[in-house]
Amino acid sequence: MAHTDKRALIAEGLAAGEDDAALRARLVGAGVSAASARYEVDRLAKDPMAAMLRRQAARMAKQQWLFANQQRLAFEAAGGFVLDTLDRPDPDTFYRHHYDANRPAKLTGLIDHWPARTRWSLDHFAAVAGDAVVEAQVERERDPDYERAKDDHRRRIRFGELIDWLRKDEPSNDIYLTAYNSGANAAVLGMLWDDMAPVALLDGARPRDGFFWLGPRGTLTPWHHDLTNNLLVQVLGRKRVRMAPPWAFARMRNGRHCFSDWGNAPLPAGPGDAQNPPVLETVIGPGEGVFLPVGWWHQVEALDLSASMSFTSFRRPNIHVEDYASYGEIA
Repeated sequence: MAHTDKRALIAEGLAAGEDDAALRARLVGAGVSAASARYEVDRLAKDPMAAMLRRQAARMAKQQWLFANQQRLAFEAAGGFVLDTLDRPDPDTFYRHHYDANRPAKLTGLIDHWPARTRWSLDHFAAVAGDAVVEAQVERERDPDYERAKDDHRRRIRFGELIDWLRKDEPSNDIYLTAYNSGANAAVLGMLWDDMAPVALLDGARPRDGFFWLGPRGTLTPWHHDLTNNLLVQVLGRKRVRMAPPWAFARMRNGRHCFSDWGNAPLPAGPGDAQNPPVLETVIGPGEGVFLPVGWWHQVEALDLSASMSFTSFRRPNIHVEDYASYGEIA
């Protein structure tokens, strides 16, 4: 066996927190002679890189213990590991028990006062902005990595053409006007803000700070976590939202940046097991929303023709992205 292969095996074992006996067993199991395995492991006593890997493995083990405690506390809480539903939540209660506690919730009664609840329809969109040229994500179904490659799927189309296509009411994940397109669409779709009103949980000093989503039934946002706290509210149609907690990190298969290698897998709701993360699941319909705390993994599926708004303009700084640096490969 090549020398580099031995070093790679040792590095894997050190990263996993293995002691000398386990490292020797790893090498012997890969076909290295017992004498050579002992020699390679004995050399580690003077290797500063090995010492650093062992310290890092110890730190990771401590983090895993802390995550395990967070899971135990979540499962032992009154009612167990469940998603709270808050009707017309008092802002102070919401911030203390959910925002500040990094705990998701389903929310009702937040946007009953919006004119959009009765105005928004494909006919209304066509009447107020049908001739506008908008940006959308297209040709997603040909690319299994469409969410990570969002820039490759940006296209400018006439809003009326998108609306005509949506009128067919055919299930598809091929075209979707998303929050990622909001910068390009802010001006041409600005009149839609006239159909909205302030939301009690948000910062009233930023009344027009949000993101518009429009797509057919069948659109899927794969498993990922956001770098901010988010409020997603539904105006038309229904969406299924699945969520997994940050402390299930190891089981979420974080491959790169904020994306999970689970992709669009419909992970089952429940406590999870050694391979599957614990998952909370809900369906939000017109007038309902869900609070998605920073770091919580989630997957979103449109069950109907869907129009939604998402917001990050809370009464807190919500600037967690500023010290985020883990854009590269993680798994």
